[in-house]
Amino acid sequence: MWQVAQRGDIMGYGKLEEFVTFATETVPELLSFRQRTQLMLGLRAKLVLELCRTEQTAGLQSHLDRIHAARSHPGDPDFCCAEAEASKSNFLALVQTLIQDPVEREHFFQEVFPVDYGPKYDSALQGLMWEFLSRLEQLLPVPDLKQTVSWLNAGPSVLEECVNSLSQPLQLKTLLQHHRELGYLDTNGKPLKKNKNPELVKEVCKLLHLNDSRKCF
Repeated sequence: MWQVAQRGDIMGYGKLEEFVTFATETVPELLSFRQRTQLMLGLRAKLVLELCRTEQTAGLQSHLDRIHAARSHPGDPDFCCAEAEASKSNFLALVQTLIQDPVEREHFFQEVFPVDYGPKYDSALQGLMWEFLSRLEQLLPVPDLKQTVSWLNAGPSVLEECVNSLSQPLQLKTLLQHHRELGYLDTNGKPLKKNKNPELVKEVCKLLHLNDSRKCF
């Protein structure tokens, strides 16, 4: 899953968002409500824009429906519900413009997209995805770090398995709830401390082939 986000495999973002949604609805402590909303909508928005850019609009409506249906009531006191709703509305209006106006679409992807949805946007998504996976690993302790990284490096095949598990939601939900009750995960929903285990962080970054381990957290 990390490799999908790291490589910018945009066509896999939809499945990634589905898994994040299911996991965080089952175990809300995995991310704060703000982080959850930013990650879910960020992944789905990037996919929608890619479909608009390549004019693959046949299945676009289902992605727009998921954005529209995303819950917007706050789970933390600092989250602005009105701001989230306004962002969703503005984005949905933008998509309609891109679909209907070829001139505006060309201008957007040449001038606006590289700035607003370029490297900084991708970096923010990667940061949120890393936080999610770190929390998920805390919830589901694994016996061997290198084995875990090899699974992550497998990329799409592992992602496919994760998403396929959603076809049996009761079993997956039971698994997540069971490990939640074991108490491995901090229940305050706060991000993991960046310096909690710096040597482990460096090892993970090295195994994931990241160029600068300082950027991982």
